[in-house]
Amino acid sequence: MLIREWVRSTQGQGWQYHYTKDQICPFQWHYHPEFELTFTQHAYGTRYIGSDASPFTELDLALVAPNQAHTWSSAAEGGSKEVQVAYFTLGWLQTLAKQGAPELLPLCQWLGQIRMGVIFSQTICAELAPRFTQLHELRGLARLTCLLEILSHLQQDPEQRLLQGEPLRDVQDRRLNAALGYLQAHFAQQVTLNDLAIAAKASTTTIKRLFAEQMKTSFSALLAQIRISHACQLLLSSEQSIPALAQDSGFPSLSQFYRKFSELKGNSPASYRKQYRLPKSHI
Repeated sequence: MLIREWVRSTQGQGWQYHYTKDQICPFQWHYHPEFELTFTQHAYGTRYIGSDASPFTELDLALVAPNQAHTWSSAAEGGSKEVQVAYFTLGWLQTLAKQGAPELLPLCQWLGQIRMGVIFSQTICAELAPRFTQLHELRGLARLTCLLEILSHLQQDPEQRLLQGEPLRDVQDRRLNAALGYLQAHFAQQVTLNDLAIAAKASTTTIKRLFAEQMKTSFSALLAQIRISHACQLLLSSEQSIPALAQDSGFPSLSQFYRKFSELKGNSPASYRKQYRLPKSHI
């Protein structure tokens, strides 16, 4: 279910910092009017921002645009997952820029063109990891300064991936929420548009329309994206053979898996595993 998350403001501050350490990153669609910068450590899973579904690994850094539905989902394997989140508003930064900090104007301009979100490179994740440690330990003005330094570094990442899409205009329809929840829970099985319609208590025509209008994609396209994302997670975090993980990801045939993987990722599963896999000591 998609929920509107209320980010508590303190004494007029335009930003907030949250830290959690848990065994899982639960799947829970939510949105809020603030930007959200999320740094995740020691987790493997799937990151959903709007209609984008991508795997995340040991280090993950993403910026979610205001009013964009999003969630992270990981299993309980491994140790505790650390998640650091900074919420902030563009209006707050623009006010600072106008009232004596014009150095923030390039950052404001960069943020102003983000409509869905940004995924940052593993290089910048590693470079900023010590700064996120400081962000957690510092207090007061020192913490604020640390956040601004992090934001300044982000816009300089040459490998950043800008997600294309539109923010939510209104709260998503409950029928779409139900359909998305069903899809997340059953993507590895044989699932049809009619299954989603039954779960959502709506017609197939209505579900198709809601996907097109609010997700800016189709049921089949999102299903393929979720399955490939899950396959990528297994490629990076397990020793499973490619045929086995293709089947576990819900693909009815190995040929269809190879075809869709190449279409969405631009290379073969074996090449993807070789290029992005972490050393065995991290698995």
